[in-house]
Amino acid sequence: MSNSRRTSSRGSKDGAATKGKGAGRKVIVLVSLLGSLTLASILLLVWAPAPLTPDTVRNLVAQREERWLDEIYETEAGIKAGRWQCIYIHHSKGPEGDALTLGQRTGGLPDHFVIGNGYGCEDGVIQVGERWNGQQAAGVVGGRQPLPQLAGVADGYISICLVGDFDQKVPTALQLQRLGELVQSLQQKLRIPGAAVWAFDRPGSVAGIGRRFPVVAFSEHLLP
Repeated sequence: MSNSRRTSSRGSKDGAATKGKGAGRKVIVLVSLLGSLTLASILLLVWAPAPLTPDTVRNLVAQREERWLDEIYETEAGIKAGRWQCIYIHHSKGPEGDALTLGQRTGGLPDHFVIGNGYGCEDGVIQVGERWNGQQAAGVVGGRQPLPQLAGVADGYISICLVGDFDQKVPTALQLQRLGELVQSLQQKLRIPGAAVWAFDRPGSVAGIGRRFPVVAFSEHLLP
């Protein structure tokens, strides 16, 4: 009887020890797992890209130096020869704004460049959008289907937006001056002929240039 009790007592102790060891192993495994997950989380935070923000823009203000526009060609993605075949110009169809506010309306700025009119963005300031910096294709202006005239060049056109509603009033003199300087620079650097600089008549549409934009006078200053 006493042997039996001793054996039973030993068995209980051994079982308790085994359970204790098993519980200990589970605790060790759980701690190890939590440690691994914590390390993985830290690494993900370190390696993860910066949070997405509205389009990053650079403001170019005219300087006395003749080659102040050269900064445009200092892009993160290199500009490949033949990448761009034409230039498309349109208005924002609104009295004020800048690259940031225009981008918020459409879920991201569709244009490569924006030129301010003094309301929301300094008059004549050229804003360089993230699409140009990354050498990405222009987006669809106004969230609509691409213009038929642009279908033939697919993603090979440079999009420039002038802030203003040119169905109601003319662009500012400084806007026109900066637009002319920007377009001529792009023509010269990227070998884009004057015939490939486009501004379409689309009354009431953000995709057009507005009926009060001086198309004829502007075209006279384009490079051949």
